[in-house]
Amino acid sequence: MRSRLHDIKLGSLGGWSRVLAACVGIGALTGCIIIDGGYDDQPPVIIDDNPPTTIEPMLVNIDSDMELAAKPGDGVGIFVEYYTGGRYRIWTTCDTNFSGSVCPFEIYTSVDTASTISAVVEENLEGYDSVTINQGQGAVDLYFETGSDSDAVEINVTPGAILRLEAFVDSLSQPHFIYWFGNGVLHEGAPTNPVDFNPTKP
Repeated sequence: MRSRLHDIKLGSLGGWSRVLAACVGIGALTGCIIIDGGYDDQPPVIIDDNPPTTIEPMLVNIDSDMELAAKPGDGVGIFVEYYTGGRYRIWTTCDTNFSGSVCPFEIYTSVDTASTISAVVEENLEGYDSVTINQGQGAVDLYFETGSDSDAVEINVTPGAILRLEAFVDSLSQPHFIYWFGNGVLHEGAPTNPVDFNPTKP
């Protein structure tokens, strides 16, 4: 799982004059130290002394050549399709028609080490939407701001490649918005985040 560093305004080291508090989670093995420089315009700095738990991605089947359908603007969704010959299509929708807001999606994808990415094709991207490709690592990172339309990419890969996908909406882990067809069933929500997709036909 990729780590995130949120914007934190740090004061000078000389301003960190005292340790105000140490906190330990009740009934858990978590803890933190809060350091405050005493300035009203600066937030306390929280140092987590326990690393986050690593989630083991679950491998799920994705049926080849099954197209998904959803009306843009009517609901939040991250849709994953696979087509024989080695083509993943990932697209997003938001509930903008009801909420009046856009959905900021961060989607991180990578293929298994035996596979490669040969091309990435963008669909309907505009504004702040972006695609970052690292062919050497077999990874494609997506940032979409989806409104009443849909945003999509096609990722051409080695036929039968396993695709790992990790999804965030508004910077929060949101596997329950991931949709795909697997074993003849429409799946609404992934069991883990990230999740690994295994095509039924290469």
